Amino acid sequence: MRSNVLLDKCNWSLLRIFRVIVQEGSLNKAAIKLFLTQSAISQSLKRLEEQIGETLIVRTGGKFYLTATGEIVFEASMMIYTQLMDYEEKLNTEKNSLSGTIKLLVLSRIESTRYDQLLHDFNQKYPLVDFQVDVLKSKEIQQLLLQKIPALGIGINQTQHAKLNYQTLINQKYALFCSDKHSLYSENIETIAQIKGHGFISFQSEQLNDPLSPLSEVREKILKNNRLLVTTNNMDEVIRFIKNGIGVGLLPKNIIEKSSDYHLFKQLPPFPYVSIIPISLAWHKDRELSLVEQYFINDLRSVFNVNHSKV
Repeated sequence: MRSNVLLDKCNWSLLRIFRVIVQEGSLNKAAIKLFLTQSAISQSLKRLEEQIGETLIVRTGGKFYLTATGEIVFEASMMIYTQLMDYEEKLNTEKNSLSGTIKLLVLSRIESTRYDQLLHDFNQKYPLVDFQVDVLKSKEIQQLLLQKIPALGIGINQTQHAKLNYQTLINQKYALFCSDKHSLYSENIETIAQIKGHGFISFQSEQLNDPLSPLSEVREKILKNNRLLVTTNNMDEVIRFIKNGIGVGLLPKNIIEKSSDYHLFKQLPPFPYVSIIPISLAWHKDRELSLVEQYFINDLRSVFNVNHSKV
């Protein structure tokens, strides 16, 4: 057997199959044990022998015995298997014993299937971890995080503060909507200039100096020809007033598209959307994170680093 071949070339999957072959005493029984075909088992054994460069098993009269090299490789595979089982037990113990509280300061109405799945999966892995969730405005979230309170924040961060870390989660697209109860629903509207003499439903975070300020330009264009009719800091109330035909307003497209009442809404210009507003996870750079917070951030990064445009 060439030196370092087990370290340099051996595939653990092949070693695992070889271990089961020896333990079961036949290729056929190993195939049944591993839910593979006997041909696949034979090919795996052949590949392992080719990698090592020596015969591991000699088959005669329907039986087999290990060569001297086969004995060494089997012993190595058992040592690796035992070590991995020990590590697996330690990992499971750590996961099952991980406990603590994650305090989240979040913006209302975060609509994301990946975020929802993350919460479900995290709870399944760490059932002893509990959550405390406070729903706040983005500006309030940032102010609290700057005070180094033990919390993670999820909100809109158009202006990033030097003392905070940020991880983008969702690029939320905002658009202008009316409902089927509004007179514009049946009209062919191609420009904002055509929207005249109607009420505007304003989400308070759309004020000029607030994090949603990229929407203010369109808001001001609308208000040149329309009246500010409703102002609220609650997204559900914005949706309620628009849905009941009281006025038009700016809403996240994904919230409307995932709503069971999607067919009741009509998107108005500009198209395809007014602005993209990023929603990010944030935490203070100088605050020491708890172990449960570190696990949560790592899981969140693995979920959202793939494609920020998806929700």
